[in-house]
Amino acid sequence: MAKAIGQDGTQRPETGWQNVKLPDQWDKRKFYYTGSTWYKIVWDYQCPTTTKTPITIVISYINMTGQVFINNDLLWQDQSLVEPLSRSWNMPRYWNLPVSSLKQGENILWVRVVGVKSQNSGLGQVLVGNADQVRPKFQMLWNQQRVLMFLNLITSLTLGVIAFLVWIFHRKDQIFGWFTLAALMWSMVMFNTIMLEAPFGLTTLQIARISIVCFFAYSLFSCFYAWRLAQRKFPRLEKALLYMLLIVISMAMILPDTALYNFISGTFFLSLLVLLINFISYQWIAYFSKLLEAYLLAAVFLFFIIVCIHDTFQIMQSNNSFLWMPYTAPLTSLLIAIILALRLAKNLRAIENFNQTLKQNILEAKNELTLSLNTQHQLELDNAKLQERLQLAHDLHDGLGGSLVRSMVTVDQSQINLSNQQFLSMLKILRDDLRQVIDSGSSTGAKVPDTPILWGAPLRYRFTQLFDELNITTKWSFPESWQKQPTPLVCLTLLRVAEEALTNILKHSQATSVKCALFFSKGQLVLDIEDNGIGFDVEAVKNAGMSVGLRSMQTRLERLGGHLTVQSEAGRTCLKACLPV
Repeated sequence: MAKAIGQDGTQRPETGWQNVKLPDQWDKRKFYYTGSTWYKIVWDYQCPTTTKTPITIVISYINMTGQVFINNDLLWQDQSLVEPLSRSWNMPRYWNLPVSSLKQGENILWVRVVGVKSQNSGLGQVLVGNADQVRPKFQMLWNQQRVLMFLNLITSLTLGVIAFLVWIFHRKDQIFGWFTLAALMWSMVMFNTIMLEAPFGLTTLQIARISIVCFFAYSLFSCFYAWRLAQRKFPRLEKALLYMLLIVISMAMILPDTALYNFISGTFFLSLLVLLINFISYQWIAYFSKLLEAYLLAAVFLFFIIVCIHDTFQIMQSNNSFLWMPYTAPLTSLLIAIILALRLAKNLRAIENFNQTLKQNILEAKNELTLSLNTQHQLELDNAKLQERLQLAHDLHDGLGGSLVRSMVTVDQSQINLSNQQFLSMLKILRDDLRQVIDSGSSTGAKVPDTPILWGAPLRYRFTQLFDELNITTKWSFPESWQKQPTPLVCLTLLRVAEEALTNILKHSQATSVKCALFFSKGQLVLDIEDNGIGFDVEAVKNAGMSVGLRSMQTRLERLGGHLTVQSEAGRTCLKACLPV
């Protein structure tokens, strides 16, 4: 092995060669160098000229990238030999050399390695021999460095995506969130291991900075999801670890390339230390948690301790030809997936139990609500009966009561004794009023008078004779047609209000003039009754609660969304009833 000549590194040196044992890593020999180095592998090829057999060459890795020559002919080279460099540091190479490229006797395999300081640059194992002898070794290297790494990456990404989807829909279960981050960080480390070309134009050292940060973050997030699985939290310790992560990220961003070797080595062994402490301490955490999934994860971590220690010694001794991690990682990922599945199944069972309890509570609440509704329905029925009685009482008061008052006034004001025919006529009127009360309360199919004049005709007929006998002048005003036809209930309500108001005038007002008008105003049907009597104190009457008729009129109107306005003073009393049409 010797340094290349020239800045481009393409010239082979004539002097300065050193004997090295493969696999060779520059940093382990304190050969801190960025550039090209040539390796010269010499072997003797003796084969009968009649039965020449091809030779197979296998190189376990070239870190970071390089070229391969057989004698003086270029056999292979990476795509990029300048930054951003191609990456063959975890890619075994295999060639079948044609017989025409071999010479009898000494043959030379030249390997140019383009390396980067702090990245353990160098050349891996080189095997030269018969294809049947060399191919099994290449297949083992391929499975270990490529197949298992790809399987590890795919498994980590799949579990990370599943955990992320679970966490998205169940944010409170933080274990799946931390496991997602741990799986993402480990996938980044695996991607750095298997990729052959630098993404996004990143240099080798830039990728190294990202990779070591991801590995350190993976060690921390592994602690977090393991603690959450055992339902434990260590707020101060977790905060300290997150501060350490921020420090590592900051150092990875600002440290110069000259200090990168110590930073990467220190951060790598610090990450391993965090993992080992977590694996060991978790045995006690799981024991006190009394949870099945925590016990299973503790068993996995116990196995991790052995793997971690073994691979660390292999790396420190520069003998990374057989690491256990690639073989155990898919299996352990599967076990962790089973543990998370158990946790998820436990949560689902808890949800099912909750749903069952909720269903029972809903059934009990439903029964209570049914009982409450039945009670409420009975109360509503009783209230409806009471309202009907009150309605009947109001109708009797306003209708039959008004007729009685008018009959009494007629008898009282008569100068001569009334004949039997007159008494019979008054009784018939009382009978008709009673029938009208009964019909209006029992039938919903009452007919609306064709015109307002027809509506007011019975009212005018009943009261005009009484007013005339008392020397009270009357003025009636009704429109010729309905601007908008009211309902039968509206007509009946206004009729009762008019009867009550006119009856009160007969009884109390001492008026000599009465005006009664019906008209439309702003979408409302308005009944306006005015007299020139002695008047009364409206507020005092309302507060005293003595006027049954006034309350009856107001109640009737409010039931249909209308309102009653009464203004009274000596010489003028005006009552206005409004109902929406």
